[in-house]
Order: sequence, then C-alpha cells, then structure tokens
Amino acid sequence: MRRGIFISVALLLGVTISSAQTKQFNDTERLYSKSPVRAQIVLPQVDGFNCYTADLHVHTIFSDGELSPAERVKEAWIDGLDILAITDHIETRRQERDMLKFLKGYSPDKKGFEPINVRCSRGVPADERGIVSDLNLSTELARKAAKDYPGLTIIKGTEISREPVNIGHYCTLFTTDNNVLYSTDDAQTIRNARKQGAIITHNHPGWNRTSTDMTEFEKKVYAEGLIDGIEVSNGCSFYPKVVRRAVEKKLYVVSATDVHSSTTPMFRDLGFFRDMTLIFAKDTSEKELRKAFLSQRTLGYCGGNIIGELSLLEKFFRASVRADYLYTNKKGVQVMLTNTTSFDYTLCYGNRVVTLPAMKSMAVALPSEKVAFTVKNMIHVDYQHPTIELKLNK
Repeated sequence: MRRGIFISVALLLGVTISSAQTKQFNDTERLYSKSPVRAQIVLPQVDGFNCYTADLHVHTIFSDGELSPAERVKEAWIDGLDILAITDHIETRRQERDMLKFLKGYSPDKKGFEPINVRCSRGVPADERGIVSDLNLSTELARKAAKDYPGLTIIKGTEISREPVNIGHYCTLFTTDNNVLYSTDDAQTIRNARKQGAIITHNHPGWNRTSTDMTEFEKKVYAEGLIDGIEVSNGCSFYPKVVRRAVEKKLYVVSATDVHSSTTPMFRDLGFFRDMTLIFAKDTSEKELRKAFLSQRTLGYCGGNIIGELSLLEKFFRASVRADYLYTNKKGVQVMLTNTTSFDYTLCYGNRVVTLPAMKSMAVALPSEKVAFTVKNMIHVDYQHPTIELKLNK
C-alpha cells in the first residue's frame, strides 16, 4: 500500500552546491535550511489499487506559464504529487513572443523573428505555417529535473488550444512527438494525437462560456470516439453537469490546476491541497496508468471536495474511515470514527454536521448500530452527496 505520513518531511537531494555555499567559516552561520520539504498525502488502497495523486494540466514558460519545467517539477514534488503531466499549449505560447524579442540579436538582420501561431486559443485562426518551436522540450527538461525528485512520474502531453467558445481545449496524455500534432483542421490535431496512442481529456468545458452544454464541434469529436476523459473541475471552477456526462459516457474524471503561476498562493496559502486527480492503479507505469484512465478509475479533488462516480466515492470513503464500537448507553450507541487519510470529511447524520479532520479520531453518538453518513464534501451526479454506511467494528 502506498502510504506516507502527512507531515513535512525533508529529503536530502543529490544536488551539487557551489563551494561558496557549502564552505563554513568561523564567522558564518546558517539561519535556515534550503532543503526542499515535501508534504506526503496519505490515501487508501481501493480494490487492491494504490491511490496516486496527479496534476494532469499544467503550463511552463514554454507556452504561457510563469515557471520553468524544472521549477514546475520541484513545486509538484513539494505539493505531494506522484504524477505530473506537462501540457504546454501547442498553439498558445505567450512567452515565446517575449523570448523572440529577447533573442532578436540572433537573427541575421538583427530585427528579430516573427512569432507564428501563438494565439489560437483566443480565436486567432491557425494557419499553414505550422509550429516552428520544439514542443517536446518542456517535457524533456521536466524529466531531466525529475531525476532529483524520487517517486515523481512525468507524463508527456500537450494542450490543443483553439477558439474556446465553439471548439474548446483538449489535453493529450502519452504523446510521443508533439511537433507533428499541429493541423489547421481543429479536429485533425486531436486525431493526430490519437494516432500516437494518446488519450484525450476535454478541458474546462465551462471556460469562456455561458453553458457547459456540448457544442456541435464537441458532439463531432465525441461521436468519433476521440474523447476519453473530462475535467469536472479546473482551478476553482466546478462543472456539476459535467459529472453526469462523465458517468454516462464512461469518461475518466479530472480535477486539475491548469496552473500558470505558482501553486502556493492558489492552494497552500488557502489551507488545502492543490487540485488533483486521484488515480487508482497498480503502479505509475504508462501501461497501468492507461488502464486506470480507460477503466474510469479516477476521482477529482478540488478545494477539499472529492468528485466522481458514486460507487468509487463509496469505496474510497469506506477505505478511508473506520468505525469502532465503544459502548451503548441511554443516549445511543457510542462510536469512534477514525480518519486514516490526509483529507477532511464533512459528515451529516440526523440533524448534525461535523468535520472529521484528517488523521484524527472522533467519538459520535448514533441512535442505533447502523453507521450511515451523508458525506457533504463528496459530490457525484447532479450535485448529490453520497450517503454511505460503514461496517461497525466490535
């Protein structure tokens, strides 16, 4: 079972530090440590599968993000992730415009270079000139950096980014060569990813729209079988109607940060984990992760809420919380609940609502030995919360 302890753990990494930093003199003292500190997230096994934490939608300076691939990797490791997908935009590369200005002295005429097809996500049509940049580089740099962070798996991907209202954006996972995906035909770019064996996530279906209802383009690519998963939440945005679509169309669910800047002010400073997808798999190999995605063994985590298909939510909760019999008196049956995970649970029973904190136990009085709770921070179709009965240990 993949388990850890939800405390800050310092890991000494094999990073070379200059002698000026390491050499200590009599009149020099270190006032703090610069070693990276990782938060381990404790989650249960379900049906014999480990639970892995993943962010499947992030950006770096090689599209329109603010962090380098190496910093994105370091940040993910510190945040407690097991899996990170680098999904820089194909056709939206805001930082590239500034880079070309910075490097204009390298051009033969010293006037610089024209950025090509860098704004398609905002509705600028894709044209025949294609992509000049190396769209594989960000993943290569991330994988190189990940060697210093044990246990972090990097998935190669990209984001197909076209006009958002009618066409939308799509993350590819497990691509082999991002440089040959581009096409002026919006659907063909997705097909090109599929030819490489990629699986496809439909991203933020409510972004820049008044409704999450499917557009004609989306109906087309869904009908072709090109879509395997969908984001039920993106950043702080939750799409309740999309959960039903995921269940009915057998799509894996994703919660992702879609982070462009740092995750620290977005999540850690607010007191909860970054958005993540919980993946139930035997290990983090590509083979086993593919099986998990295509078998819909995923849940979304967003702002303390856990989102997904009802039966998987129920199994996850039962694996997370233990109920032990204490005694019976005039007030009812006294039960000790123990939360064995790093997630809080908000429980409703009778007319009471309580929070069972992460890695804590709590005594509750129930009218009978039937231990059933409505879990308010679990969400399935139509914004419903599951009512889950626990086995009472005597």
